[in-house]
Amino acid sequence: MADGRRVNCGHFGRLALNDEIVGILYGNDVSIVSCEQYLTTMPQHMIHHESKICPLAGIGVSFVLFASLSVVAQTETPTPLPQPPHILVLDNCDSDYKVPPFNDGVLFLNSKGEVINKIGGLNICQNVGGNRAISVSRDGRFFVVCENVAKKITAYDLLTGNEIWSLPGEFICAAIDQGVTYALTSDGRIYGNGILAIDSRGNITKQSAVITGYDIVVDPNAKVLWSVGGDIKKCDMNLQAVRTIDCITWCAVSVAINPDGSIWVAEREHIDHTGSQNRLLKISSQGQVLQTVPLNDLSPLCVRVNQPDCSVWVTGICLRIKKRLSFRQWPPAWRRTYKYVGPRTYKYSPQGKLLLQIKRGGHSIDLDPVDGSVWIADRTKLWHYSCEGKRLGTCDDVSDDNKWITVVPGKDAGN
Repeated sequence: MADGRRVNCGHFGRLALNDEIVGILYGNDVSIVSCEQYLTTMPQHMIHHESKICPLAGIGVSFVLFASLSVVAQTETPTPLPQPPHILVLDNCDSDYKVPPFNDGVLFLNSKGEVINKIGGLNICQNVGGNRAISVSRDGRFFVVCENVAKKITAYDLLTGNEIWSLPGEFICAAIDQGVTYALTSDGRIYGNGILAIDSRGNITKQSAVITGYDIVVDPNAKVLWSVGGDIKKCDMNLQAVRTIDCITWCAVSVAINPDGSIWVAEREHIDHTGSQNRLLKISSQGQVLQTVPLNDLSPLCVRVNQPDCSVWVTGICLRIKKRLSFRQWPPAWRRTYKYVGPRTYKYSPQGKLLLQIKRGGHSIDLDPVDGSVWIADRTKLWHYSCEGKRLGTCDDVSDDNKWITVVPGKDAGN
């Protein structure tokens, strides 16, 4: 992040000190934090911005000033594949998002984790959790990508990589059911400002300003949608609200569905939001909080459920709270900050019992329905582990930035 790479942030500056540490500038004061803490401690009003680098007198670092951005990217279409890929990875691999050509992209991988194709020319940036910025239809025909810098959502044919349709707008994430894409929209805040239903031709058929959130999932059996963010919402497929559960202090960044219609929600702690917690919440189909699993030092970024055995996987970064002396006021006072420990991935039983820990983690994960194995999008590579926690393989052909990973449904999805 020290190269001026962009993130969604509020109206404040950033001092890039080195590869592991940044300084956040609040007026005339500087708070030194880790790169991971920088994402965790951002203000809640996260607005898409560009970075403008200029020297800061007297300090051997760079000051990043954020301003609005509006760009158009030229998408690069891949060569058609003989069969669909097994895995898709949306990779924030291009640090220069101001001057075309842009090179963020979607990687197509086989079941061995080998890159077999790519769509380039996209323009995205970091965010606060592994939501469904990329989503695949359950029949494996197409997938959609939400570009939060280029400000559009695009559907692609999974086999050819050709664009099917595209719509402009600030889209956060999307889920697909029966050929219809349900996309959460934003006005610059992580909690979003509405939802759209988009048909297979790219036509908006329904919309609602009531259903908002940061991540979304479909329950195909009950024919309902769940969205999470500043709260938890359930709605029908006509986007009519069914219920709202107000149990989130800062932000829920990820949601996964259980076979019985209940959901697991990953909530993150924010140091400036008293009462916020790192935890997993199990919510019944009727909106009752059935279970709370404290995650303690693990700041969760993505949660997924293995449908056959209902085990729960969560990935994120471990941050320990420490105190430091702040000179923002006189006399100086002690403030809480985070110490970066490292990435982690945990597996829990359906009852919330910790089954195993993996000392690898990342921005997102997904589970392979074929064997229950887990794919982890780490900062510098992809990791593949068995459901028992045995390492199966890695992929190094990715960037050192945020990645969103999804396994293509269906038994015929690649080899």
